[in-house]
Amino acid sequence: MIVGRDIKRVYGMGAVQVRALDGVSIEIQKGEFVGVMGSSGSGKSTLLHMLGLLDRPTSGFISIDGVDVGALDERSRTLFRLKRLGYVFQDYALVPELTAQENVYLPSMVRGMTPHECNLVCTEILGVVGLGDRIHHLPGELSGGEQQRVAIARALVNKPTILLADEPCANLDSQNSRIILDLFKKLNKNLHQTIVMVSHEEWHKSYFDRIIYMKDGVIDQQ
Repeated sequence: MIVGRDIKRVYGMGAVQVRALDGVSIEIQKGEFVGVMGSSGSGKSTLLHMLGLLDRPTSGFISIDGVDVGALDERSRTLFRLKRLGYVFQDYALVPELTAQENVYLPSMVRGMTPHECNLVCTEILGVVGLGDRIHHLPGELSGGEQQRVAIARALVNKPTILLADEPCANLDSQNSRIILDLFKKLNKNLHQTIVMVSHEEWHKSYFDRIIYMKDGVIDQQ
């Protein structure tokens, strides 16, 4: 479960201060598939960065699975991300010189798994996302939708408690977007995976259990 209380994030730009988040409070239950929506600049991605421990709030409280993540030092935050959180970026963020399997290896290797263990878990998770026959292909040999599925497999390989996705369909056509969203819904239903996804597409709404609408750094509706 995710609990956020009065989360604020202020960026200084010279004499100007930008309030990207201006007192956001949320609760997301285990197993929910939650959409975060709003216009550009509303604070959607900033909120996701806070929940993913990619940035620290200026003030406020965030608890994930009962852990006060704001109290963790940098090393503990890194380990927490590695073990409990999966992050999917809109630009895939794959290493072009590595195969699909090798890209998925990376988080498992950092956790200290042996090459044999990495092979087993990476092959399994690539099969789950429908790429069992593409594991030895480089990113440049895969379609955009396939690359995003590799990124999802990489995010899932360490069996995180929470999957965070920042506009994962932004660079995909509608057909591949639907494949990704169908996959998320399947993971959410069959594996009870908690998913928080930023989106700006109206037709994505039908996939979410609940939607948090943001406007000008605050929650407009949830």
